[in-house]
Amino acid sequence: MHLAMDLHSHSGYAGGVGSMSFEDIERNMPCKGISVVGTGDCLHPLWRKTLENTLRDCGTGLYEYREGSPLSYLLQTEIIFTADIGARRKGVHVVLFFPSFEAIDAVTDLFSRWGVKNTVGRPFVTCADPQEVGERIAAMYAADDGIEVVPAHVMTPEGVFGSKAPVDTLSGFFGEAAERMPIIETGLSADPLVLSLVPELDGRTFISNSDAHSAALHRMGREFTSVTCPRSYDAILSALRHNRVDATGEFHPSEGRYFLTGHRASRAGHDGRSCVYGPGRAPSDRRCPICGKQLTIGVLERALDLSRIQGDERAMEDMRAVTPFYHMVPLVEVIARARGIASCSSAKVLLAYHAITSVVPECALWGLSSGRIASRLAGVADENVVRAIIDVREGRFSFEPPGYDGEYGELSIGDARDCRDICICH
Repeated sequence: MHLAMDLHSHSGYAGGVGSMSFEDIERNMPCKGISVVGTGDCLHPLWRKTLENTLRDCGTGLYEYREGSPLSYLLQTEIIFTADIGARRKGVHVVLFFPSFEAIDAVTDLFSRWGVKNTVGRPFVTCADPQEVGERIAAMYAADDGIEVVPAHVMTPEGVFGSKAPVDTLSGFFGEAAERMPIIETGLSADPLVLSLVPELDGRTFISNSDAHSAALHRMGREFTSVTCPRSYDAILSALRHNRVDATGEFHPSEGRYFLTGHRASRAGHDGRSCVYGPGRAPSDRRCPICGKQLTIGVLERALDLSRIQGDERAMEDMRAVTPFYHMVPLVEVIARARGIASCSSAKVLLAYHAITSVVPECALWGLSSGRIASRLAGVADENVVRAIIDVREGRFSFEPPGYDGEYGELSIGDARDCRDICICH
């Protein structure tokens, strides 16, 4: 069975998350073509109770909201480990998968022993150092061998390789547990090509998830991972642990909020000015020429740094992804841009979106050839929208500027641009 999965999500109990409901998920994810969804925040006592009272156990380690729904749910949460790294303290986000509510109880018991305040959607597990991080992850594995710990969005500032209090190896933060982590989440600002720059990640499974913080169509299902296996928790976990991923659908990294190095205009002392740099284009001391503080190092530059630091310097143009993937731009963004509409949630945009996805699910759309897109959408979408979709499918688009320092990239359709040459300060 072919399964398209988005296994990193959130509930309203996580900070920075808007209203999320099962009705939203059940309505939107079939339009995307997603079949397995992470529940988000399953350790939070109130959300856990909601999950237990709302979802039906399918007897496969997965759950369903209503009988006959095309969606299955996998118990999942995100947590944050913190530990001293030399003279600084680092926080790293990880995703946890659970095979059952009993496994959740086992980790909740560990949290009680460790003094973790399990009162927010993404609880903090405070550790003294990387050795203790490794010991606590080992304790989670020992609690139930079906639990999986996945480093989340590994190159962003809150990822293990991110620029905040940087470490240069997985064991530099996760201690001995690094050897037991076969699965890595790419994150929105990276894709398998970017991660292939990092030698230590060779041979590991790359998965992609939306990390959705709202029910909006340009947030849910914007990344996914596809596998071919039975629809069960054990089969899915085995496929991921043994790198049997068919393909991933990737949010274009240059749209991601941390792709390039820079400082956004809203920072203190910037007076509406910003700066953004491709790799090697920033000042040599990597300090902002506007405010004088350390720049937020972009994912691409950080990956190139790690390539050099880990002793196998690699160039982006030489990289090849082991697992197939393709880039996706949220379809509502493409429709809005093609029709000159500012809002992705405009009624006209949504009408066009649902007409298209009634013919072909969004995630499947980006895997079609241009000719197939044109034939499937003939009479379904207007000519400008179809042309814009084909332009994106064929790579005739860019983000002006690309994402940096917490700002999403701004979509421009019709021309491709090598964002590695960018050097802007204004």
